[in-house]
Amino acid sequence: MSDNQRGVLVVGDTTIDLYPVDGTSITPGSRFAWHVGGTATNVARWAASLGSETSLVTNIGTDVMGELAAQHLADGPVDATHVTRVDAPSPLTLYVPTEAGDRWNAWVAGSCYGFTPPADPASLVVPYEWVHLEGVTLPTEVNQSAVRRLAEAAAEHGAHVSFDLNGRTNQWATPDAYQQALRDVLRHCDLIFAGTDDLAVADVDRTPAGVLELLPPNHSATVFITDGPGETTAVTVEDGEITERVTATPPPATVATTAGAGDAFAGAVLAARDDGVSDLRELATIGNTAGAAAVATIGPFDADGSDLTGELF
Repeated sequence: MSDNQRGVLVVGDTTIDLYPVDGTSITPGSRFAWHVGGTATNVARWAASLGSETSLVTNIGTDVMGELAAQHLADGPVDATHVTRVDAPSPLTLYVPTEAGDRWNAWVAGSCYGFTPPADPASLVVPYEWVHLEGVTLPTEVNQSAVRRLAEAAAEHGAHVSFDLNGRTNQWATPDAYQQALRDVLRHCDLIFAGTDDLAVADVDRTPAGVLELLPPNHSATVFITDGPGETTAVTVEDGEITERVTATPPPATVATTAGAGDAFAGAVLAARDDGVSDLRELATIGNTAGAAAVATIGPFDADGSDLTGELF
């Protein structure tokens, strides 16, 4: 990292998230509230709200929802300089509460889902200390080659590379395909976020040993493995060996929806790392606290409107 690199660049998706107003059912005539979401946008919002200079690289549509999303992002804490307007519909996701838990329906085919690859990846990433990439844009039909090039460019030019696996079973034909795509990117990464469900999609052990299978033999990185309300496991990997391991239990939370918990975790940890925090247990606790705050609300958590920043830092 050079002295003039600062802040966080988050690269990935933006979606328009729809929630039933009554929060419990969807029937003919149901009313919906909409929020600007997407994994990358959520991460960027959290990092910016907790004090990091944060820029977002993403696509938004030219339809009515895209117009509203553009204004929302422009008015928010995240630098929207690299947000691209694409002549396509906005991707929509619909939250469907069920007795078995949360379910999401998504309409992304033919939409602007993902991000527009930069002509020169190096010039995009060079100004930033951290470049965060998202697994939801890793499939070939979305942005696979661009994600790989950005990770390579960031590592080559001294930026730290962060990656959230975000494995979705409907995006990968086989676990082997997902594993190979992950290996192409993770070899450049300094900070890795994985849920136990992500590791299940990759068909590896849902433990640090499973993550090590996806890394080069001599790799060094910090890894966080989350498991919903269960313990978070954080490890330091040096030259392919685990040299430090801690666990941290998330605080109790009244769950409105589990959506966005992992994004909050990643955004808060990125903000903490950007602020100079390096202690593994402290980082895991910060991530867990943000995740617990995120699940307590439907839609984006208003970190600016709470005392969470003071609590975390």
